[in-house]
Amino acid sequence: MASYSIKDLEKLTGIKAHTLRIWEQRYELLTPQRSDTNIRSYSDEEAIKLLKITALYNQGYKISRIASMSEVNINECILDSELNANHGHAYIEKLTIAMIELSEELFINTFNQCVAERGFKDTIVTIIYPFLEKLGVMWTVGGINPAQEHFISNLIRQKLIASIDKIYDPVAKPSKRAILFIPEGDLHELGLLFYSYLLQESGYQVIYLGQSVPAQDVFSVAKTYQCNLFVCSVINPSIVEEFKTTLKTLFKQFPKANLYIAGSQKDQFLKLHKSIHKIASAEDLPR
Repeated sequence: MASYSIKDLEKLTGIKAHTLRIWEQRYELLTPQRSDTNIRSYSDEEAIKLLKITALYNQGYKISRIASMSEVNINECILDSELNANHGHAYIEKLTIAMIELSEELFINTFNQCVAERGFKDTIVTIIYPFLEKLGVMWTVGGINPAQEHFISNLIRQKLIASIDKIYDPVAKPSKRAILFIPEGDLHELGLLFYSYLLQESGYQVIYLGQSVPAQDVFSVAKTYQCNLFVCSVINPSIVEEFKTTLKTLFKQFPKANLYIAGSQKDQFLKLHKSIHKIASAEDLPR
């Protein structure tokens, strides 16, 4: 059971704390617990309820109308509503609800509808990336447990792999080649899978090594395939210093190497070598 402050709910929903207080007082949409010093706190159930309310509110429903709806009516609207293709908030709210409630059906329906309206690449960039940022906020405040995080991450991973499979051409013989890997000690690969998709779409042969790969294995593959282009992602701050040593070795063994690096720790490595390039967006990938 998580406990949310009103500021946590503001981060979670994007609705200002002042507005949430008005909704609570005027429409009794939320029923917080109060401490001895009158500080509000909200349960998992309250957070899920508010996410559903926010999803409808962001689609244009008046808050007074939502307040008059039963929980069953709200759930039906969430499942059946037509989303505004130009406004991603409703998609993100639905994905958040799918994660908290462990609803694969809601995730798949939401994701597929978004892809049908926006396309796969735009869905990842404008919906999935912001959703993962929200997931990080929820993790910080204890709003999700490991099972929920693994559940939703694996569903996204499945969608990425399925999309990669669709563009794979076993007959093609690409002249460009790239090695993609996550350094040893790091396990966050969703971004790297998306880069694998984009590079293959751009005509690269991608040698995807996956998570937590020992440095010597990366070097061995690079020698075998005579590859000097590397793409990686680093999110775990505890491996930064060790990975700096790895990169120094990489450039000694592969003087012509070019490394493209993504992840929250990417800026830690940019001064190590002139051939290290930051991936701040999909546009920064090699062409």
